[in-house]
Amino acid sequence: MLPSLFEEQIEHEALNVASLRDFGADSLAEASDYFPEMETYNTGPTHDLEHVAAARAAVSIPLAVKIGPYFSSLPYVARRLAEAGVDGIVLFNRFLRPDIDLDTLSLDPHLELSSSWECGPPLQWIAILRDQVKVSLAATSGVHSADDALKLLLAGADTCIVASTLLQRGPEYLETLIGDVRSWLADKEYASVEQLKGSMSRLNCPDPRGYERSNYGLALVSFRSETQ
Repeated sequence: MLPSLFEEQIEHEALNVASLRDFGADSLAEASDYFPEMETYNTGPTHDLEHVAAARAAVSIPLAVKIGPYFSSLPYVARRLAEAGVDGIVLFNRFLRPDIDLDTLSLDPHLELSSSWECGPPLQWIAILRDQVKVSLAATSGVHSADDALKLLLAGADTCIVASTLLQRGPEYLETLIGDVRSWLADKEYASVEQLKGSMSRLNCPDPRGYERSNYGLALVSFRSETQ
């Protein structure tokens, strides 16, 4: 298993190489002989990338790619990933949300666990992508209860990833969550999760406008009605 490789590491490597090449640039030309040849000297992620490339060529395990929500055309990105041969797409990655400490005037990069409210973006895009790409779709961010998992499965998720709620309640809560899902399935007379999956996707739901931008106006009207 390889550790995570971050964009900052790759950029740091490029800056180091540039610094080495520029050091002593105004000195005698013979000084360049002291620098190692880049074919044999690499301090960055090259080894890791070569290892990953070799592993993908040698094994047949499914490959899933976790992506963020900030694409101008997410369906296009999903189709390109599918064409590249990925087996699954995980929606969505949660990025660092820095805060500012007003007392020390320093950045506070503390970890914020997710909440059920964050299920919205994965639910919307999984429902839209379900019938557009032929890859497995996994939902992550905001899965805290059986209700959250069931909604995502109805939208078209093949699986739901649970983390924050297990950190808060302990791993034994997973048994409760699965039991609640089974009870709901029995009450609604579903034979299996497979029968449930995607029955409320954009293609299968009664009103697909609910997943589109036009629903924004309907949401505003609904909000005004509730507050009056």
